[in-house]
Amino acid sequence: MEPSLLRRHTQRGAYDIESAKAVFDDCYLAHVAYVDNGLPQCLPMIALVAAEDDEEEQEIGAHGPQKEYTNGDDRQNERVVYLHGHPNMRLAELTREASREGTSPPKVCITATKIDGLVLSSAPNGHTFNYRSAVVHGTCAPVTNKAIKRSVMHAVTNHIVSNRWEEVNPVASFQVGLVSVIRVGIDSLSVKTRTGPPGIQPRNREVDGPDIEPAPWVGVIPLWEQLGEPVDSGLSPGAVVSENLRGYIEERNEREREYSERVAS
Repeated sequence: MEPSLLRRHTQRGAYDIESAKAVFDDCYLAHVAYVDNGLPQCLPMIALVAAEDDEEEQEIGAHGPQKEYTNGDDRQNERVVYLHGHPNMRLAELTREASREGTSPPKVCITATKIDGLVLSSAPNGHTFNYRSAVVHGTCAPVTNKAIKRSVMHAVTNHIVSNRWEEVNPVASFQVGLVSVIRVGIDSLSVKTRTGPPGIQPRNREVDGPDIEPAPWVGVIPLWEQLGEPVDSGLSPGAVVSENLRGYIEERNEREREYSERVAS
Protein backbone atom coordinates (compact mmCIF):
# COMPACT_ATOMS: atom_id res chain seq x y z
CA MET A 1 0.00 0.00 0.00
CA GLU A 2 1.50 3.31 -1.11
CA PRO A 3 0.83 6.75 0.40
CA SER A 4 -0.84 9.49 -1.64
CA LEU A 5 1.63 12.23 -0.74
CA LEU A 6 0.22 15.65 0.09
CA ARG A 7 1.47 18.55 -2.01
CA ARG A 8 0.46 21.39 0.31
CA HIS A 9 0.64 21.72 4.11
CA THR A 10 2.51 18.44 4.17
CA GLN A 11 2.89 18.67 7.97
CA ARG A 12 -0.84 17.99 8.25
CA GLY A 13 -0.60 14.61 6.53
CA ALA A 14 -0.68 11.05 7.81
CA TYR A 15 -0.46 7.84 5.81
CA ASP A 16 -1.30 5.02 8.20
CA ILE A 17 -4.43 2.93 7.98
CA GLU A 18 -5.49 3.59 11.57
CA SER A 19 -5.65 7.36 10.99
CA ALA A 20 -7.76 6.78 7.89
CA LYS A 21 -10.03 4.32 9.70
CA ALA A 22 -10.63 6.84 12.51
CA VAL A 23 -11.96 9.39 10.01
CA PHE A 24 -14.21 6.88 8.23
CA ASP A 25 -15.51 5.61 11.58
CA ASP A 26 -16.56 9.14 12.59
CA CYS A 27 -18.35 9.88 9.29
CA TYR A 28 -21.77 8.39 8.67
CA LEU A 29 -21.29 8.70 4.90
CA ALA A 30 -18.35 8.72 2.51
CA HIS A 31 -18.24 9.62 -1.18
CA VAL A 32 -17.18 7.04 -3.74
CA ALA A 33 -15.97 8.26 -7.14
CA TYR A 34 -15.35 6.12 -10.22
CA VAL A 35 -15.40 6.40 -14.03
CA ASP A 36 -18.12 4.73 -16.10
CA ASN A 37 -17.73 4.83 -19.89
CA GLY A 38 -15.52 7.88 -19.61
CA LEU A 39 -17.90 9.81 -17.37
CA PRO A 40 -17.02 10.57 -13.73
CA GLN A 41 -19.55 9.42 -11.15
CA CYS A 42 -19.72 10.04 -7.40
CA LEU A 43 -22.03 8.35 -4.87
CA PRO A 44 -22.63 8.91 -1.15
CA MET A 45 -22.25 5.52 0.54
CA ILE A 46 -21.43 3.89 3.87
CA ALA A 47 -17.78 2.85 3.71
CA LEU A 48 -16.33 0.56 6.40
CA VAL A 49 -12.58 0.19 6.83
CA ALA A 50 -12.09 -3.34 8.12
CA ALA A 51 -9.68 -6.24 8.28
CA GLU A 52 -10.17 -8.40 5.23
CA ASP A 53 -12.44 -11.35 5.88
CA ASP A 54 -10.83 -14.58 4.64
CA GLU A 55 -14.09 -16.17 3.50
CA GLU A 56 -14.76 -17.48 7.01
CA GLU A 57 -17.66 -16.22 9.08
CA GLN A 58 -16.44 -13.73 11.68
CA GLU A 59 -17.85 -10.86 13.66
CA ILE A 60 -16.93 -7.59 11.96
CA GLY A 61 -18.35 -5.43 14.75
CA ALA A 62 -19.39 -1.79 14.75
CA HIS A 63 -16.53 -0.44 12.66
CA GLY A 64 -14.72 -3.51 11.35
CA PRO A 65 -13.30 -6.79 12.62
CA GLN A 66 -11.85 -6.66 16.10
CA LYS A 67 -8.20 -7.23 15.21
CA GLU A 68 -5.34 -5.30 16.74
CA TYR A 69 -2.95 -3.42 14.45
CA THR A 70 -0.04 -1.13 15.12
CA ASN A 71 1.31 1.54 12.78
CA GLY A 72 4.00 0.07 10.61
CA ASP A 73 2.74 -3.49 11.14
CA ASP A 74 2.75 -5.31 7.80
CA ARG A 75 -0.62 -6.83 8.70
CA GLN A 76 -2.29 -3.45 8.25
CA ASN A 77 -2.07 -4.18 4.52
CA GLU A 78 -4.87 -6.68 5.15
CA ARG A 79 -7.25 -3.78 5.69
CA VAL A 80 -9.86 -3.20 2.98
CA VAL A 81 -12.92 -1.01 2.55
CA TYR A 82 -16.35 -2.62 2.34
CA LEU A 83 -19.07 -0.81 0.39
CA HIS A 84 -22.71 -1.76 0.86
CA GLY A 85 -25.57 -1.08 -1.54
CA HIS A 86 -28.26 -2.41 -3.86
CA PRO A 87 -27.27 -4.99 -6.52
CA ASN A 88 -28.63 -2.67 -9.25
CA MET A 89 -26.22 0.08 -8.21
CA ARG A 90 -24.05 0.83 -11.24
CA LEU A 91 -20.76 0.33 -9.38
CA ALA A 92 -21.96 -3.10 -8.25
CA GLU A 93 -22.87 -3.99 -11.85
CA LEU A 94 -19.45 -2.92 -13.14
CA THR A 95 -17.71 -4.90 -10.42
CA ARG A 96 -19.68 -8.07 -11.15
CA GLU A 97 -19.14 -7.70 -14.92
CA ALA A 98 -15.38 -7.33 -14.51
CA SER A 99 -15.22 -10.40 -12.24
CA ARG A 100 -17.34 -12.49 -14.60
CA GLU A 101 -15.53 -11.46 -17.79
CA GLY A 102 -12.01 -11.33 -16.37
CA THR A 103 -11.53 -7.68 -17.33
CA SER A 104 -9.95 -4.87 -15.34
CA PRO A 105 -11.98 -4.20 -12.17
CA PRO A 106 -13.26 -0.72 -11.38
CA LYS A 107 -10.93 1.68 -9.58
CA VAL A 108 -12.47 3.98 -6.99
CA CYS A 109 -11.53 7.00 -4.93
CA ILE A 110 -13.27 7.04 -1.54
CA THR A 111 -13.27 10.18 0.61
CA ALA A 112 -14.59 10.97 4.07
CA THR A 113 -14.50 14.45 5.60
CA LYS A 114 -15.45 15.75 9.02
CA ILE A 115 -15.73 19.53 9.64
CA ASP A 116 -14.83 20.46 13.22
CA GLY A 117 -14.90 24.25 13.17
CA LEU A 118 -15.18 27.49 11.20
CA VAL A 119 -11.79 29.21 11.25
CA LEU A 120 -12.21 32.99 10.93
CA SER A 121 -9.17 35.13 10.19
CA SER A 122 -8.70 38.88 9.88
CA ALA A 123 -8.71 38.81 6.06
CA PRO A 124 -10.75 36.82 3.51
CA ASN A 125 -7.98 34.49 2.37
CA GLY A 126 -7.25 33.37 5.92
CA HIS A 127 -10.68 31.79 6.41
CA THR A 128 -10.83 28.00 6.43
CA PHE A 129 -12.08 25.02 8.45
CA ASN A 130 -10.76 22.73 11.11
CA TYR A 131 -11.29 19.31 9.57
CA ARG A 132 -10.30 15.67 9.22
CA SER A 133 -10.22 14.18 5.73
CA ALA A 134 -9.25 10.72 4.48
CA VAL A 135 -8.77 9.66 0.85
CA VAL A 136 -8.45 6.03 -0.25
CA HIS A 137 -7.73 4.78 -3.77
CA GLY A 138 -8.55 1.16 -4.38
CA THR A 139 -9.67 -1.69 -6.61
CA CYS A 140 -13.14 -3.27 -6.44
CA ALA A 141 -14.07 -6.94 -6.19
CA PRO A 142 -17.50 -8.50 -5.54
CA VAL A 143 -18.26 -10.28 -2.27
CA THR A 144 -20.44 -13.35 -2.78
CA ASN A 145 -19.91 -15.23 0.49
CA LYS A 146 -23.17 -14.91 2.46
CA ALA A 147 -21.45 -15.06 5.85
CA ILE A 148 -19.24 -12.10 4.93
CA LYS A 149 -22.22 -10.19 3.52
CA ARG A 150 -24.13 -10.79 6.73
CA SER A 151 -21.14 -9.59 8.78
CA VAL A 152 -20.92 -6.43 6.68
CA MET A 153 -24.67 -5.84 7.16
CA HIS A 154 -24.05 -6.25 10.90
CA ALA A 155 -21.26 -3.66 10.76
CA VAL A 156 -23.34 -1.22 8.70
CA THR A 157 -26.18 -1.37 11.23
CA ASN A 158 -23.84 -0.75 14.15
CA HIS A 159 -22.09 2.02 12.22
CA ILE A 160 -25.40 3.90 12.23
CA VAL A 161 -26.09 3.24 15.93
CA SER A 162 -23.67 1.34 18.14
CA ASN A 163 -25.00 -2.12 19.15
CA ARG A 164 -28.22 -1.61 17.19
CA TRP A 165 -27.97 -5.03 15.49
CA GLU A 166 -28.21 -6.73 18.87
CA GLU A 167 -31.51 -5.07 19.84
CA VAL A 168 -33.54 -5.43 16.64
CA ASN A 169 -35.14 -8.39 14.85
CA PRO A 170 -32.77 -10.75 12.98
CA VAL A 171 -32.27 -9.91 9.32
CA ALA A 172 -34.60 -11.78 6.95
CA SER A 173 -32.70 -14.39 4.91
CA PHE A 174 -33.94 -13.09 1.55
CA GLN A 175 -32.70 -9.59 2.42
CA VAL A 176 -29.11 -10.84 2.38
CA GLY A 177 -29.57 -11.62 -1.32
CA LEU A 178 -30.86 -8.11 -1.95
CA VAL A 179 -27.63 -6.53 -0.74
CA SER A 180 -24.47 -6.06 -2.78
CA VAL A 181 -21.15 -5.86 -0.95
CA ILE A 182 -18.00 -4.63 -2.69
CA ARG A 183 -14.54 -5.26 -1.31
CA VAL A 184 -12.11 -2.45 -2.13
CA GLY A 185 -8.46 -3.41 -1.85
CA ILE A 186 -6.51 -0.35 -0.73
CA ASP A 187 -3.91 0.79 -3.27
CA SER A 188 -3.02 4.10 -1.60
CA LEU A 189 -4.32 6.45 1.08
CA SER A 190 -3.73 9.76 2.80
CA VAL A 191 -5.20 11.66 5.74
CA LYS A 192 -5.14 15.42 6.19
CA THR A 193 -6.11 17.24 9.37
CA ARG A 194 -6.30 20.90 10.37
CA THR A 195 -6.67 22.02 13.97
CA GLY A 196 -6.07 25.19 15.96
CA PRO A 197 -6.67 28.93 15.55
CA PRO A 198 -6.46 30.88 12.29
CA GLY A 199 -3.33 32.36 10.85
CA ILE A 200 -3.09 36.10 10.31
CA GLN A 201 -2.44 36.97 6.69
CA PRO A 202 0.24 39.64 6.12
CA ARG A 203 -0.88 42.92 4.52
CA ASN A 204 1.15 45.71 2.93
CA ARG A 205 -0.66 48.69 4.42
CA GLU A 206 1.01 51.14 2.01
CA VAL A 207 -0.38 49.22 -0.96
CA ASP A 208 -3.56 47.67 0.50
CA GLY A 209 -4.62 50.47 2.83
CA PRO A 210 -4.95 50.53 6.62
CA ASP A 211 -6.60 47.86 8.74
CA ILE A 212 -10.25 48.46 9.53
CA GLU A 213 -11.35 49.87 12.85
CA PRO A 214 -12.49 48.33 15.09
CA ALA A 215 -10.41 45.22 14.44
CA PRO A 216 -12.35 42.16 13.14
CA TRP A 217 -12.99 39.27 15.51
CA VAL A 218 -10.57 36.41 14.85
CA GLY A 219 -11.03 32.87 16.16
CA VAL A 220 -12.74 29.51 15.70
CA ILE A 221 -16.43 28.62 15.91
CA PRO A 222 -16.55 24.93 16.98
CA LEU A 223 -18.86 22.81 14.83
CA TRP A 224 -20.13 19.32 15.54
CA GLU A 225 -22.99 16.99 14.61
CA GLN A 226 -25.81 16.91 17.14
CA LEU A 227 -28.15 13.93 17.39
CA GLY A 228 -31.56 15.12 18.52
CA GLU A 229 -34.42 13.65 20.52
CA PRO A 230 -35.76 10.42 18.90
CA VAL A 231 -39.09 10.93 17.09
CA ASP A 232 -41.41 7.93 17.37
CA SER A 233 -42.83 6.50 14.13
CA GLY A 234 -45.87 4.81 15.67
CA LEU A 235 -44.96 1.61 13.79
CA SER A 236 -44.07 -0.42 16.89
CA PRO A 237 -46.71 0.37 19.53
CA GLY A 238 -45.49 0.06 23.10
CA ALA A 239 -41.80 0.12 22.23
CA VAL A 240 -39.57 2.56 24.12
CA VAL A 241 -36.20 4.12 23.38
CA SER A 242 -33.59 1.71 24.73
CA GLU A 243 -30.86 2.60 27.19
CA ASN A 244 -28.36 1.68 24.48
CA LEU A 245 -29.87 4.19 22.06
CA ARG A 246 -30.05 6.94 24.71
CA GLY A 247 -26.48 6.23 25.71
CA TYR A 248 -25.26 6.29 22.11
CA ILE A 249 -26.87 9.67 21.45
CA GLU A 250 -25.44 11.21 24.60
CA GLU A 251 -21.97 9.71 24.18
CA ARG A 252 -21.62 10.69 20.54
CA ASN A 253 -22.89 14.22 21.08
CA GLU A 254 -20.46 14.75 23.95
CA ARG A 255 -17.52 13.23 22.08
CA GLU A 256 -18.15 15.35 18.99
CA ARG A 257 -18.53 18.52 21.04
CA GLU A 258 -15.44 17.87 23.15
CA TYR A 259 -13.23 17.26 20.11
CA SER A 260 -14.36 20.32 18.13
CA GLU A 261 -13.90 22.59 21.13
CA ARG A 262 -10.51 21.10 22.02
CA VAL A 263 -9.00 21.53 18.54
CA ALA A 264 -10.24 25.13 18.28
CA SER A 265 -7.39 26.42 20.43
